[in-house]
Amino acid sequence: MTYDNANGIHELADKYGFDTHPIAMKNTHHTKMTELLIGRNLDWVR
Repeated sequence: MTYDNANGIHELADKYGFDTHPIAMKNTHHTKMTELLIGRNLDWVR
């Protein structure tokens, strides 16, 4: 799943044992941003 790359989301993911990894994305206005990929094991994305 993905979510905003914010400190509060990192804290929740850590609290419940999820792995996180930032990924590049563009919003509807083509602004470059990062989104946070969240999962149990993200070794495949690194």
